Amino acid sequence: MSQAHELKNESICSDRATPFSILLTATLFIICAITSARLAQANNVDGAWSPLADWPLISIHAALTPDRRVLTYGTDGTGKQTGYFVYDVWDPAAGGLTLGHMTLDNLTLTDIFCSSQIILPQSGEILISGGDNWTGTGTTNTGNNNSNIFDYGNNTLAASGNMNRERWYSSSTALVNGEIYIQGGNGGGDRPEVREIGGGFRLLTGANTSGYAATFPRNFLAPDGRIFGYDSSGKMYFVSTAGTGSIAAVGQFLSSNAGWTSGAAMFRPGRILQIGGNSNLAGIIDINGPQPTWTATQAMSTQRQWVSATVLANGKVLATSGSEVDNQLTGVNTNAEIWDPDTGQWHLGSAGVPARLYHSSALLLPDGSVLVAGGGAPGPLNNTNAEIYYPPYLFDSNGFATRPQIQSAPATANVGDNLAVQVDSTISRVTLVKSGSVTHSVNMDQRFLELSFTQSGNMLGVSLPVRATDTPPGFYLMFAIDSAGVPSVAQMLRINIDPSPDTSVDYTATIGGGGGGPFQLACPADEIVVGVHGNYNTYVNQIGAQCVKVDQLGRWIDSPVNGPVTGSTNTGTPFTKTCSPDFAISGFQGRSDQYVNGLNFACRALTGTGGLTGLPTYLGDLGGGGGNPQGPFSCGTNNPV
Repeated sequence: MSQAHELKNESICSDRATPFSILLTATLFIICAITSARLAQANNVDGAWSPLADWPLISIHAALTPDRRVLTYGTDGTGKQTGYFVYDVWDPAAGGLTLGHMTLDNLTLTDIFCSSQIILPQSGEILISGGDNWTGTGTTNTGNNNSNIFDYGNNTLAASGNMNRERWYSSSTALVNGEIYIQGGNGGGDRPEVREIGGGFRLLTGANTSGYAATFPRNFLAPDGRIFGYDSSGKMYFVSTAGTGSIAAVGQFLSSNAGWTSGAAMFRPGRILQIGGNSNLAGIIDINGPQPTWTATQAMSTQRQWVSATVLANGKVLATSGSEVDNQLTGVNTNAEIWDPDTGQWHLGSAGVPARLYHSSALLLPDGSVLVAGGGAPGPLNNTNAEIYYPPYLFDSNGFATRPQIQSAPATANVGDNLAVQVDSTISRVTLVKSGSVTHSVNMDQRFLELSFTQSGNMLGVSLPVRATDTPPGFYLMFAIDSAGVPSVAQMLRINIDPSPDTSVDYTATIGGGGGGPFQLACPADEIVVGVHGNYNTYVNQIGAQCVKVDQLGRWIDSPVNGPVTGSTNTGTPFTKTCSPDFAISGFQGRSDQYVNGLNFACRALTGTGGLTGLPTYLGDLGGGGGNPQGPFSCGTNNPV
């Protein structure tokens, strides 16, 4: 039995073992291992849950520390809402949910309940911004302007500088330069602010956010270095954080897809899955182009208010917790539900035990499992308990799968570095998930990346992206995944602050008139555009991308797949234009006036580093002969589309 297998079985069954004797303990461990394996075998498609276990408080706030422990806070030991008195630090390596806890006194005189917390990129300390106010008998649901720092090296929580605004229900996001962007929260909804590297706070007087809901804005670092966000009604914006800041509105998606009880996850660079809240609907916001676009994806099984969205080690997104009626035991959904970016489909998995509603949390752990905890204060249940969800990728037909191992890897890296990673077996994928920090259905900073690599024997050459906004500074879980889809236990990797960050974005020009709706010819972030399809007559009536995955040497995997088309006119001559194998679309030329009359796409050969080489070859004209010549336009820096 491997070490990882043993730890898993202990995690599921540790509350059953009692230290009466060495023989009895060993016997109980064997029983637990058999029980766990049967549970896993019966649920290997749906994942499995650990037994419910006591937790020292209601885990309203949870953050993963760089030394692989979990900071939680949000209530006192009885489940009363306040962060004034205690916080807890849990070490998963202790062997179970009930073991490895240090519950410590909060000596800061700040009620950190309903604050926003985030891992500081340069130190790994956890910044806690704002919170509530304790009267001596209860909280007031009003903000304070305090900031506090949790030092994981000595487990202390200490006061830091004060913010310019009081903030209760704010959001925090790490910037590409290592500063922290803080927005919203009651008392601070009019202006965001930035915590600078030295600890001071700069109010962004030029970014008026008073037109947006102040409660936990959903904010993400965009590919160009700005903050992209949206509020609980679906209003979207970009914020530039330099100097006194500026803000630009960029439209709105339907409020039926939004809500302050919804969840979100950046599952690929610049692509955000938005789920739950006001309905069971789900959609993808893509901010990789000049303007955000919205695409619907399959709805969840039920409406889930206060759903947590957690990016898993393989880039799928786990939805846990929630109910159809806000913080009530009506339409409760305790199932794990997993969304696959490759198919856009949800898989309804196994169920946890208690309803987890308002003030619940979910956090990816280094072993690829997910801590699911909390719910209450207030609520129909006060859940001073927790569970572990083990996703399907941890199982095979015999129970817990044998896992690949990362035997050595760098602890720190710079943007764009090539990493030497030693493993014990053949690897098919290497992924990064930024360390999580979650509260109120908002995970402050989680993001997922697929890394290119080569393997020679037991050594991997892993390439980090060169654009700093793809891997903003901070702490990441690096997973090596084998051909069966089983992830290793993660290596913690700190990516340093880039002193000269590359935040360039790469858009080709547009042709045609100003009417109609905007669209992007693009594929998912882990695929490339290798062809187009649609129909044409006098104009190009409809067009969509052909997409394919490539391996680490730049070779196509399988055959191109037709993506959805844009355009409402479905008549005309059908066309399909595809690059040669191991080539990709690199640009286009065409003809246009008020409409797009014609298009001709260029292809170039793929390289093993994800770029393009050689001269372009064109696929041939499609469309009519009218309009004025346009282009050629191509992607810069030898990037494929």
